[in-house]
Amino acid sequence: MGVRLSSPKTGWNIYQDLVYPKGAYILHMIRLMMWSPKDGDARFRATMHDFVDTYKFQAATTEDFKAIVEKHMSPGMNLGGNGRMDWFFNQYVYGTELPAYHFEGQVTAKDDQNSLSIKLTQSGVSPDFRMPVPLYLEFANGKVLRLGEIIITGNETIEHTVALPKLPAPVKRVLINYYDDVLCTYD
Repeated sequence: MGVRLSSPKTGWNIYQDLVYPKGAYILHMIRLMMWSPKDGDARFRATMHDFVDTYKFQAATTEDFKAIVEKHMSPGMNLGGNGRMDWFFNQYVYGTELPAYHFEGQVTAKDDQNSLSIKLTQSGVSPDFRMPVPLYLEFANGKVLRLGEIIITGNETIEHTVALPKLPAPVKRVLINYYDDVLCTYD
């Protein structure tokens, strides 16, 4: 609706206040989904360079941007199993749902073996809303390690306990969304 959203009820700056910050957050989410320990931000940078080079001096649509993201997406972003980012764009770009997360996590050390127990609940979304929620360990020395992600769909709770290899330092806490990887609220 663009600037037609502006009214005395919504405020006269609603378009700017809603669209621009959300657009930046969408880019941040895509960047962190593309990030890897080996290559860092290389995939995201390549995506953005490709987008700029492809549409230099032309008007580009959201669908044009989506096509470039799909060209560079990582395997972990293929939640639909079809090489497309429809799941993400439908939820976060075209949709209005905002997931709420409740998370509990703990690392238990016994002898030389560590075990990780997690419980993640996603709520406030439709049954087909899915998201890879990043999982992190924060160590006592202040370092943070991304373990991977928990793919969760709809309003569900996932509980798992897994063995971990020997860790480089004692774990201070287990957490999700350390870098605000996912636009959400917390329950």
